[in-house]
Amino acid sequence: MGRINILDTKTANAIKAGEVIERPVSVVKELIDNAIDSGATRITVEFAGGGISLIRVTDDGCGMDREDAEKAFLIHATSKLHSIEEIYSLSTMGFRGEALASIAACSDVTLTTCIKGEKTGTKVEYEDGTLKGVYDNPECVGTTIEVRNLFKNLPARYKFLKKDSTEGMYITGLIEKLAVIAPEISIKLIKDGAALFTTPGNGSSLDAVYAVYGKETAKALVPVSFKYEGGRIEGFTGLTSFVRGNRGLQVVFVNGRLIHSKTVSAAIDEAYKNAVMKNKFPICFLMIYCEPGTVDVNVHPQKSEVKFSNDGDIFRLVYHGIKDALTKSGEAGQTFNGIAEKVEEEANSGTQLRYDFSTTSAAPKSASRYSAGPAASHKLGQQGDPAQANKLLQILSEFKPDIEALKEDSAEPSVKQETVTEPEPFEAEPVVPAAPAIIDDVQENRTITDIDRLKAADFVGIIFSTYIILQNEDVCFIVDQHAAHERVLYEEFMVKKKPGAAAAVEQVLTPQILTLSWEDYSFVEDNIGRFKENGFELELLGDRQIAVRTVPLGKAGKQSEVFSAILTDLKRDVPAKSDIWYQLIQTTACKAAVRAGDKLTQQEAMRLVEELSACEDPYHCAHGRPTFFTVSKKDYEKNFKRIV
Repeated sequence: MGRINILDTKTANAIKAGEVIERPVSVVKELIDNAIDSGATRITVEFAGGGISLIRVTDDGCGMDREDAEKAFLIHATSKLHSIEEIYSLSTMGFRGEALASIAACSDVTLTTCIKGEKTGTKVEYEDGTLKGVYDNPECVGTTIEVRNLFKNLPARYKFLKKDSTEGMYITGLIEKLAVIAPEISIKLIKDGAALFTTPGNGSSLDAVYAVYGKETAKALVPVSFKYEGGRIEGFTGLTSFVRGNRGLQVVFVNGRLIHSKTVSAAIDEAYKNAVMKNKFPICFLMIYCEPGTVDVNVHPQKSEVKFSNDGDIFRLVYHGIKDALTKSGEAGQTFNGIAEKVEEEANSGTQLRYDFSTTSAAPKSASRYSAGPAASHKLGQQGDPAQANKLLQILSEFKPDIEALKEDSAEPSVKQETVTEPEPFEAEPVVPAAPAIIDDVQENRTITDIDRLKAADFVGIIFSTYIILQNEDVCFIVDQHAAHERVLYEEFMVKKKPGAAAAVEQVLTPQILTLSWEDYSFVEDNIGRFKENGFELELLGDRQIAVRTVPLGKAGKQSEVFSAILTDLKRDVPAKSDIWYQLIQTTACKAAVRAGDKLTQQEAMRLVEELSACEDPYHCAHGRPTFFTVSKKDYEKNFKRIV
């Protein structure tokens, strides 16, 4: 007897549903695609319980007769495709005929529809993947599909869903983006019985952006219109002064389809290169139009990825389209060169240790080995202490090479040198680069006496506006100012939070009014009680605005920025109720700490080192990165081959 079984239709559809329907937002996307393809001019999306308990999509499209309404739930039944050849010339959103069959396989579905002009419509009901009945229905306009109890028969998939508020946030974010690409359609979004927004449906994408994202976002956009090698790009891109901490508002459509593309993201980054700060992202709403035969949309179960026949042409289309738009707006020439020059000027009066290596190759023999004259041109900040700096420089300057030994060594095979790159500024939870072996050795041998020596260390300087250099006898300390301050703040905040105690809060003298996207506003509305439990007293003002009245941890000065960062982190992965406070502390400590690149005076740097030394764990920041490492005089001598 054979061991291979042919699965029944119900089982096969349930498996297929796992590919097409990943979460509630997948259902909404498939139903809206069908509504757009029906020629609708008005679409209403309603959901409750994060889309798990209810999703209802209503349109005023062409509708279906009784026969088509029944066929629509069959696997691979579609009105948009007749042969494989047509898949390369698609102009519709859907084409596989899998959506309704997949949705019906994992939920309870009711479809009501009527063709325009008909007196009687059709009603189809499915429950748990099984057809319950087909009935006549009173006259209606277009089609309404109602989905309830999503994944009730697939507990394995249900348990991987996130909280209702998070799933609802995904739906809201999707509708916001789709409203921009379909400005000729009036889209209304209703969440838990309350209307969030309605787009005008007047054909203007900018008006749709205004209705969804607000006045400030709409004012920060410049129009994009460009053609290249048969392709065309339309839409809007943001001013260099209006950036975000993530790519959440980099919205890209290809032939009307919302997609994610590494090629397009790279082109956007390149177009804004040197115009926005590192780890900041401009906003954009880009509609790319190309010949259907040059793009393959059948490469992802949810059709969220596409494959271009020529990635280079798409890259150039996006890059030049954005550059052209910025040039016309007068923003293309704005870079941070001016800021960099200002920072350089300010650095000359700060506590910085700077070297100019361009003139160090021809030092006169008569020059003192500690001098900082024209030959060596070692620049010390005006507030710096040359005597302290010389303690470190002395170790290096005492190196006297043995010319004869070098000649003998030159006959031996050369040692492959490793390229040392300048470390980039740290942000929240960066990837920790591998430290050189010399540092590993020192770290392994580190003892509690390191902290005692750090307390007594003398200030030398600050390099790269990030790393504080100190010296204690024959040991050099390199302290990461951001990681150190993050640890200090983290322990300070943890002391204020006792188990079971109320959050330590500070009243904001003037409530801060923040304007959020509907996606963020919806998330805050669903979690406002949890924010209050942990120090944020927020008031919902309506029209996407909230007022911040109290803030946790006594850092009111930076709370608009800190709150936005915390909101982003919590949206990404909402922690369990018992863990939310600790994530708030971690994130707040990180965002409130001095950053890489911030200028510190000698007094501020030494005060930070003193506070770090008093911490319970002075060796790591709140995210586990090292706060400092040590290099001994002996390590320098080994590197310069003074000792073996």
